[in-house]
Amino acid sequence: MVYLINLRPLSHRLPAMEHNPIHNEVTVAAQPQAPKGRQRAKQACDECRRRKRKCDSTFPCAMCVQFEYPCKINGVLVPGQKLKRSLDVMLESSEASFQTAPSAPPSVPALTVASTYPSTEPSATAEDVAHQTTSEEVARQTPLPPLNRGIIEPAKRRYMNQNSAVAFPNQLGVELESAHPPRLHSFAWNCGIRPEEPGSIHAPLTNYISYEECRHYTEIYFSTVDVPFHLFDKQKFLQQCDTYFNRRNQDLILGALIGAVVSLGSLFAFHQGHPMESQIVKHVKDVLEDSTFSRLPSIDQVNAWILRTLYLRSTTRPHLTWLSSCTVMHLVEAVGLHRDLNSELVTQSLQTPATEDEGSKRTFWLAWCLNTIIAYEYGRTKIHFDGVDSRSTPFDDKSETGLQIRMARILPSDSLSGDVMTVSKSLEAAIQKLLDMGEVKGFPALTRGDLCFCLYRRLRLLKVSISKDTLSQILQIGHTAVEAASDLAERGIPWWNVLGTTFQFFCVLLAIDNRDSLTQVSWVMPKLERIVEILNTHMAAEALDTAKTLMRDALAKKNQEIALLEASNGNGFPFPHRELTPDWDTMLNPYYIVGGFNFKDLGV
Repeated sequence: MVYLINLRPLSHRLPAMEHNPIHNEVTVAAQPQAPKGRQRAKQACDECRRRKRKCDSTFPCAMCVQFEYPCKINGVLVPGQKLKRSLDVMLESSEASFQTAPSAPPSVPALTVASTYPSTEPSATAEDVAHQTTSEEVARQTPLPPLNRGIIEPAKRRYMNQNSAVAFPNQLGVELESAHPPRLHSFAWNCGIRPEEPGSIHAPLTNYISYEECRHYTEIYFSTVDVPFHLFDKQKFLQQCDTYFNRRNQDLILGALIGAVVSLGSLFAFHQGHPMESQIVKHVKDVLEDSTFSRLPSIDQVNAWILRTLYLRSTTRPHLTWLSSCTVMHLVEAVGLHRDLNSELVTQSLQTPATEDEGSKRTFWLAWCLNTIIAYEYGRTKIHFDGVDSRSTPFDDKSETGLQIRMARILPSDSLSGDVMTVSKSLEAAIQKLLDMGEVKGFPALTRGDLCFCLYRRLRLLKVSISKDTLSQILQIGHTAVEAASDLAERGIPWWNVLGTTFQFFCVLLAIDNRDSLTQVSWVMPKLERIVEILNTHMAAEALDTAKTLMRDALAKKNQEIALLEASNGNGFPFPHRELTPDWDTMLNPYYIVGGFNFKDLGV
């Protein structure tokens, strides 16, 4: 397409200038800025109306040109004249900038434009210098368009930045006013010499669980897990279960989502879990990791991965849990949940606008909260999205879910810059904010305790003196958390931090090592022993043994310190009652267990 642009001679558009041959400068008299009245658009385009922006009534208008919107008036597309529009704006701006008043006030300084060429070269004309300078000024004053603006395809709920190689053919087709712009597709992403990985065959969820069993464990899920992690509307979810089981809608992603809910319900049924719980968990995992489905992300997949992350947090190692939470966040980005669809987010089709309901917002915030807390507790990097702090949440701040999100937003970044004292004060301020949340019960009390201990561990690494007030706050938060953990254990609700929070608080008491903290050791140990008795697992017994070992070591250290003081007072040889610690690795070596050995090898 060829654009015919009528450029008026610059000599008719620029004011008279004075050229100084000595300094090779062009001096332009500046004028006072004319007062601006309220400008009203005679006719605004559809995009400016929809976004409540001021339209300049020049079609295509400035906003549509800058952000590449289709400039329409009452649904009729205005013929594209982007190049002409840009040049006209530039020239009109130059004319307005250099229009000289009849007599400039003496108090207004003159604008001096220095030439960039040596004096031996032919000097540029006044018109050339002014035009070049004006173009630079216009470019300098033009705000930088956001480079991370997104484009989303509503039909597939697929998101990417506008600078994506996948989005470029589509954007180019729109600019060329193609009747059928290329779709959002990974054209030429690879050479295509091999077919895509084929999917696997999956049995339906109905092979593992009946509808009645599904309803039973779903009720347990909503009475326990959904309270602090409010992801679904209960009635809508039960309707989906009815559709899946009774109306034969064997959608595998829906089945994986229902299976993830059943798995958590079975887990929190404690000793009355479903006999095929492990098979259901594997079924959910296989479906979610199948390339046939993972190549087409959806909000149902994000929700299923959130539930899988909760299950992994309750049953397996922290590394796998952290990986799963990161996968959730990458899927959040893939479907565009991290962007506010009410902002200037470009959609491919105006006939099918992207919508964001409350369920989508719940999904985003729970995914963000889980990844943030898990990464902070485990000491790994979280997935960061810009603008999260300014977004509102769909939860009541006093609800258990709302409390957890508030706690996650309190956490300072691990990449804090500044001196040690600044970082220390930031961490202590975060502990104060956690305490200022007031009375917190149930699972959020355990979460608050865990995050408080995270902040304390970071404070210890700074090797600075921690204020007495902060230590007192840590003890207060920890005491409340252990009481909540003990109550949940007695009620048979096995949240992962029922054991973990109690054990970590015991370690914190020994680490603080003052009169107030050591006073609580005798209170926490029976609580831990009772929780271990209720859980009756290897993990619980291991934690109790470790706690008792640490307590013996702390006691031995105190005895050594007492012995040193007694020795300085002339009471005999130090360490009279020192306990000899054998080399357990050597003692448990099968070689020494089977045959004869020398006791000297044990380090005794």
